[in-house]
Amino acid sequence: MSERVVDRASKVIRPIVEELGYVYVDLEYRKDFSGQVLELIIDKDGGVNINDCERVSRALDEPLDQADVTDGRSYNFNVSSYGLDRAFKTDYDFNKHLGQLVDIKFFAPYMGKKLIIATLTNFDNNSITIMLDGNEYKIERKIIANIVAHLDF
Repeated sequence: MSERVVDRASKVIRPIVEELGYVYVDLEYRKDFSGQVLELIIDKDGGVNINDCERVSRALDEPLDQADVTDGRSYNFNVSSYGLDRAFKTDYDFNKHLGQLVDIKFFAPYMGKKLIIATLTNFDNNSITIMLDGNEYKIERKIIANIVAHLDF
C-alpha cells in the first residue's frame, strides 16, 4: 500500500516542488509513534532552511488534500531539508557527493574493515567506485549496509 501512496503523492508533489525552485530528493510514507507520516525531503543550492520547508508545505497542503493520496486515511505531512547525515538512497544522494569523502559501512568486513572512509568517484545501480590510498576499488552495493557523507568535526 505505501508504494501506491508514495507514487500518487509524488505525482502531485514533484512538479510543485520543482516549480518553486527546489530539488525533490525523496518521499517516504511510513508509520511512526504519531500515526502515518508522509515525509518529503527537499534541497537547493546553499541549503534549505525552516522558511523553505514552510513555503513548500503550504504550497502542497491543498493539492495533497484535493488528490486524497491516502484514500481518506489521516496522516501527518512533513517537509524536511536534506540532512548532513542522510543515508544515500537515490541517484541524487550519490551525485551530490561525487568526488567527496564518504563513510561506507559494510554488512560484513570488506578488506578487513566494517567501515571505510574513501572518496566516491562513480556509481551505478549495482556498484560504487571509490578512491582509497591512491587505489580505485569497485564495490558491489549489495554488500554495503550504509553510505553517508563523511563529516569532520
